[in-house]
Amino acid sequence: MEKIIEKHYKLYPESEIKDWFKLLYQSEFGNAHMPNDYKYNLLKLTEEICSKKSSKSDIEDIGNGYMRVHLGWLAKSGFSYERFVRIMMLSKEMSQGSTDGFWQKVSVLEKSVMKLSMPILMDEFYRFEKQYYEAGCPLLNHSEIYRNSYSPSYRVICSDYANKMDLWVIVEKLVNHAIKNRTTVNVAIDGMSTSGKSSLANMFSKIFDCNIVHMDDFFLKKHQRTYERFMQPGGNIDFERFSREVVQNLKTDSGFIYYAYDCHTGLMNEMKISPKSLNIIEGSYSMHPFFGNIYDVRIFMETDKKTQMQRVLDRNGEEMLDRFKNEWIPLENTYFKNFKIKENCDFIFRT
Repeated sequence: MEKIIEKHYKLYPESEIKDWFKLLYQSEFGNAHMPNDYKYNLLKLTEEICSKKSSKSDIEDIGNGYMRVHLGWLAKSGFSYERFVRIMMLSKEMSQGSTDGFWQKVSVLEKSVMKLSMPILMDEFYRFEKQYYEAGCPLLNHSEIYRNSYSPSYRVICSDYANKMDLWVIVEKLVNHAIKNRTTVNVAIDGMSTSGKSSLANMFSKIFDCNIVHMDDFFLKKHQRTYERFMQPGGNIDFERFSREVVQNLKTDSGFIYYAYDCHTGLMNEMKISPKSLNIIEGSYSMHPFFGNIYDVRIFMETDKKTQMQRVLDRNGEEMLDRFKNEWIPLENTYFKNFKIKENCDFIFRT
């Protein structure tokens, strides 16, 4: 939080105490205060953008997994206000701030005021702090000086959504074009184990009306797991069956059926895909060159090795950790390296 405060002091040196407390409040609670009324939120957003209150057009980190999206950016991006409000509502659902967390941030601010020699008297700081606490820590408006100096016009959303705004914009444009021309948009989410591929696919499903196909449904059956097969880069997946059941049907306008293989039971479960303009193919090996050039957008998810091992341990337990470390992760890495998967992606996200 100290670095966030320092950065905002350089950007907004005219900030008064209430502006700093507002920043800390947003950093801790995000947009939890926002009404649950979608239509109301859309109306207010549209009115504020149309008023051209501010031309500031960037996205700022405010710490703790939240960002301020300045409405000048939204207006220039062409991203639909309706879908952005949907993201606002999703961010509200994710708010998990606490009073203790807020006051810890206040302690950091207190030290920063002295360290950065901000033009704020400490007596004034403590007096405001006491009054704010006694008032029940309400949501604050920006000070008049701040409004006159910077014309603030923004919305706070979760970083998980905010740092992917360029992706949402591109996909939305592609989908709109596809709807108009009765075609489809195919997006691949490939990358390292535990890097957030499934989470990103879930985000897509909440923002867009889309199909999601998981590559985990196409792992090899027991009789297919031969030495020769595993020696092939990307051979850990039944790419022939995926091509036959999914790839060849992605352009259909009548939907299709594929079969998901359950590694635990050995059963094949029927999966029905409805005709939609957007298809998300999620999982390692989704960009295997055997499928050809079928994707409009390619996304690679990655994380550092230490974080990856900890996530595998947390998700799969000690017993499976060695298999991931010695078997499955090396197979993925061979596939990534041989086919230059990351290098050929449009977006790379590190989690």
